[in-house]
Amino acid sequence: MTKFDKLFKKLCDQTTSTNTSCKEFTDLLESLGFQIVSCGTAGHKIAKHSAITLTEYPDYNCGHNPGTAIKRPYIKKLYKFVKQHEDAIKEYLK
Repeated sequence: MTKFDKLFKKLCDQTTSTNTSCKEFTDLLESLGFQIVSCGTAGHKIAKHSAITLTEYPDYNCGHNPGTAIKRPYIKKLYKFVKQHEDAIKEYLK
């Protein structure tokens, strides 16, 4: 199993979890090569990836506390994004 496959499985598992913390989710995205940018509002983040050129990247919200559980719709949105750009991310992780 490749590094991408292991990380993607963790992300997939988080789509059904009700207790994924913002820190855990952010760490996983960073392991996949994302750069996490704070947007200035409390807890709002944008996940950018240098292997993917877009004008708009997916975002998520951690609330006011990094230990807060992240809402599943955000996890699912990032999961779909990673799945859509799987080849570029795999190449980046090599």
